Amino acid sequence: MGGSRPATVEEAGRGSRGADGLGSGPGADGGLPTGASPAGQAIPGAPGTPGSLGRAGTLPTGAVGSNLQGQNLRADATPLPALAFTQFQRFVQESTGNALPLYGYSLFERPRFPSLADAPVPATYVVGPGDELDIKIWGGVDVALRLPVDRSGQITVPRVGPITVAGVKAGELDAFLKRQVGKVYANFELSATVGKLRTIQVYVVGQARAPGAYTVSSLSNLVSAVFESGGPSATGSMRRIELVRAGQKVATLDLYQFIQAGSMGAGTGAEGGDQRLLPGDVIVVPPAGPRVALTGALDNPGIFELATPEEPIAKVLGYSGSSTLLATPHKVLVERVNNQKASAPREVEERTLDAQGQRTTLRDGDLVTLLKIKPQFANAVTLRGNVAQPLRYAFKPGMRIADLIPEPEALIVDDYYTRKNILVQYDTARRSVVDPQTGQVRPLSADGQRGAEETGRRVSVDELSSSARSSLAEVNWDYASIERLKKGDNVTTLLSFNLGRAVRQKDPDHNLVLEPGDVVTIYGVNDIPVPQEKRFRFVKIGGEVKAPGVYQIKPGETLTDLVVRAGGLATGAYPYGTTFTRESTRAQQQANLEQAVRRIEAQLSTQASGALQASRDAESAQQAQAQLAAQRMTVERLKALRASGRISLEMDPAGRGDLPSIALEDGDVINVPPRPSFVSVFGSVLAESAFIHRPGLTVRDYLDRAGPTREADLDAALLIRADGSVMANGAQRSWLGAGSGSFMSTRVYPGDTVFLPEVVDKRTPYVQFIQGLKDWTQLFYQFGLGAAAVRTLRN
Repeated sequence: MGGSRPATVEEAGRGSRGADGLGSGPGADGGLPTGASPAGQAIPGAPGTPGSLGRAGTLPTGAVGSNLQGQNLRADATPLPALAFTQFQRFVQESTGNALPLYGYSLFERPRFPSLADAPVPATYVVGPGDELDIKIWGGVDVALRLPVDRSGQITVPRVGPITVAGVKAGELDAFLKRQVGKVYANFELSATVGKLRTIQVYVVGQARAPGAYTVSSLSNLVSAVFESGGPSATGSMRRIELVRAGQKVATLDLYQFIQAGSMGAGTGAEGGDQRLLPGDVIVVPPAGPRVALTGALDNPGIFELATPEEPIAKVLGYSGSSTLLATPHKVLVERVNNQKASAPREVEERTLDAQGQRTTLRDGDLVTLLKIKPQFANAVTLRGNVAQPLRYAFKPGMRIADLIPEPEALIVDDYYTRKNILVQYDTARRSVVDPQTGQVRPLSADGQRGAEETGRRVSVDELSSSARSSLAEVNWDYASIERLKKGDNVTTLLSFNLGRAVRQKDPDHNLVLEPGDVVTIYGVNDIPVPQEKRFRFVKIGGEVKAPGVYQIKPGETLTDLVVRAGGLATGAYPYGTTFTRESTRAQQQANLEQAVRRIEAQLSTQASGALQASRDAESAQQAQAQLAAQRMTVERLKALRASGRISLEMDPAGRGDLPSIALEDGDVINVPPRPSFVSVFGSVLAESAFIHRPGLTVRDYLDRAGPTREADLDAALLIRADGSVMANGAQRSWLGAGSGSFMSTRVYPGDTVFLPEVVDKRTPYVQFIQGLKDWTQLFYQFGLGAAAVRTLRN
């Protein structure tokens, strides 16, 4: 090698003042320090300098910083300016009421598109000034170097000297450098790659969204630069983006082809439209070409740019990527603008979507509306309502109601079986118990022993009644209907028929012939109320009867009939104390109670305001406030009361105990208690208690035993009978106090209750409260309240 000896590792790694005087200052790896260059300028891509526009650092020399404001590639990540709303978009919105987007422009709405600085370097990449080469030499020489390519296109290798690498392809670097280094060193291997890439400056002009000068990676191509610059503006073209180099157009990019097929368009050389950029390249975004609007029955309505002055409808529909399956092929509306006409410059054309219609062309300003297909079925009959499968069924000539509903089981709704399956949780056959020592759940023992920790639940009478009543939705067998559209008149007719005769008996007068488009509706008994005798009705009877349970009642069945069906009264039954509750009565009583409470609450509010205004001093005002608080507490207790729905049977307590023949209703509950042995006395008495019943004793006798207090109001005493009726002392409604004697002499029977209220202070508004209730007797009768409710009201 010209008489020179191979350099040692130490010599190869010396700095610029080494033995041979070649090279630059050493870095950590024996080569140049990171970021240094022979000329002292910053290496592009090194820390502190931008490898691509948008990284932290200052702009390279020559970058037009003033043109970069508002671009998504700036270091401060300033967002792109919003797309403007074009005149054509406003025109379409005024015509259709919809704001249609410009197709393809949303592709550039991401905050930023990073440069290709970290992409792999292709073998065809040509090294140039600003690049950095990673060179590794091993064998006779062991050294790793990171060398920048200076402005002259050279790198400086220690003991080898300057080597011109500009213009060498990346795939040929190994062989090229090995030949150059081999002139000095022997017995070595060499590997060279391109490290940090140089940056180049290009220009984006025309109708770009953010025109200006851009510093991009030397690997950038036309497509990546368009993305980095934010794409075209609302008035810029997506179809003819041009790359101009040295005054010559070298490539044209059609972004529609790129979006839909990945095609890069036309251009010189093997790269076609996706040309790799060179320093000084100019990307020109021309104004947008002809535009048409698509709206109506398609997935992606929008405004599309044509590549030529006119294009077929089929091609424009292809741009939208929408299926035309749900658009009628028989009519497509094309609104066209002819600005050459002084008056009425707009016209409407009707086209089709068949093969011939799709070949017709569209031009600038056309508005195409695709119409939806009709929802009409050509051969369907609809079955809806109280049926198992509410669906559309295929029509067949001669089809009748019985063909649509072949058997009564088709009217059982699916959730009936769902509810029946849920009832398995009530099954008492399979039980489990909790082991008190381990806390684990174990199956019930074979001998059927149950412990206190047994889990599971039994079937209650209420659950049985509710299940029997609500599991199966009852069908109205007497009435169903057919809705039919009379063709030609566009009038809907309603045909009614007897469902039972049509399905069960196949009566031709009711088993009507169906037509396509008919809607058959099956009703339940709750949809159109039917007579009680045609409903499934259940009542519950319990207590002292021989066969208590839930019974399905027959039309016209009475309370006495039900008792007979239940086996009659048991020994020890007390029919006089029978409780008979009805849901319809309970609802009415509850409504009356809530109405009375609202009225009382309004009265108290008015009285409270007057009392406070009439207060002369703080003491009277405080008394009024305390009185108001007590009254409000009473109202709150009234709100908490719930009507029982009990109906007083008004039986003769001294009679034989025959129950009245009351007609039964669905949901009635009857309970026959055992004969009690006590009479209760409560209220303003010294001993609120239950006293043993003694035949012949009267109200006065039991009040004497309980001991009225000084505050007791004997004239307002009440006798609550075991049958739910209430007797009031007539003296409270008499000016002369008449009636007290006869009331006090009234005989008391087992289960009766005597209530003795306190004297109401007639100097306070509380008397207005009681007058609002009128009297306690009405309170019991109208609202169905019992003695327990009055106890709650007093506490």
